[in-house]
Amino acid sequence: MLTDLRAWPKMFRVAALVLLSLNLVLLITGPKLLKQNNECVTEHHQQHQSTGHQADPVTTNPATPVSSFINYTGISGIPKILHYVFKSEQVFDSYKPFIKSCLDQNPDWQVLFWSDSHSEKLIADHYARFIHKYRSYRDRLEKSDSVRYMILHKFGGVYLDMDVECRKPFSRLFTQPPVQESLAVASATVAPSAFLGEERREQTRILYGYSYCAMNSVMGSRPGHPFFQLAIDRMLGMPMLAHARLTTGPDFLTGLYRMWLNCSAGPASCQAKEPVLLYPARLVSPLMDTSLVNWESKCRPFLSKGKPDAKLEGRRKWEAMGCSQLVANGWNYDQTDDTTVAVHRFLHLGYGNQGLNKRKFNLFTEFPRIRTHFST
Repeated sequence: MLTDLRAWPKMFRVAALVLLSLNLVLLITGPKLLKQNNECVTEHHQQHQSTGHQADPVTTNPATPVSSFINYTGISGIPKILHYVFKSEQVFDSYKPFIKSCLDQNPDWQVLFWSDSHSEKLIADHYARFIHKYRSYRDRLEKSDSVRYMILHKFGGVYLDMDVECRKPFSRLFTQPPVQESLAVASATVAPSAFLGEERREQTRILYGYSYCAMNSVMGSRPGHPFFQLAIDRMLGMPMLAHARLTTGPDFLTGLYRMWLNCSAGPASCQAKEPVLLYPARLVSPLMDTSLVNWESKCRPFLSKGKPDAKLEGRRKWEAMGCSQLVANGWNYDQTDDTTVAVHRFLHLGYGNQGLNKRKFNLFTEFPRIRTHFST
């Protein structure tokens, strides 16, 4: 086998070795990991006991009144705080119009920015058990993913990727209906106080071969929500795969959400006790990602005369179903409508070398309204 690998082009040898390494890790950790974290693989995409504390006063620019951070958006208890995470205040120029749209649509919200150094300080100060894990992540996206859950747990508010455009105020989102078929909110003893957004189901089914996916590009919470405490606990137990989608990203989050729906993490970590809404894609992520995928080419093997092959099973059946949905929708990659609050643009500038040589701007100079939690 090694002899065969040496004969391959270098790029393919590297890819093969990476896949072999991942397979070895999954063989070692597989049964437990797949059972606990990837319950969705047949149908999905994936500190401390809950303290229930409220957010500490946010220490930022002295001109910013602390009382404004305790301005809740109705019964959900979600504070009016927008959070952005990026390596430093030097941000890709392509993000500028999207950030501006969110500030314009939410003029009465505070906006906090978290650089790498501020993110690490937050974890060291308030989630010390996680600091070694955070520093050990080899995939930058793992750092970005993980800290956003801790930010929401600590302060509450709404986290946004920088390539998310806002079409309406977020207060509109809290009056929109959730995904109906799986929430079981009728048995809840309290009003929902956290939300996630769903990826377009066609995209999830075609790319990943399962029914739905919870995205972490737009999500919100009250401070101290146990769903995000569970996220922190679960991330601590994840193996170091250097694969953000599995360890901290949408696969991880979808698996966590299904655990929450099923109450499989215990009675305190349960949809019936602390409901988490999953908003449908048309509200927060109505686009298909056309930047990396040619969907018609992707679907061609699964369709016969425009219809899915009835003989397909398992993952390929889900893929065919997604393609069939796209055909039925007239290959519509944009389902934005008058209910859409936010649009995830899938710029992928944080992936690998995609952001190299891209123009940047200073976030604080361009948007003086954006502050940091830490004074320095």
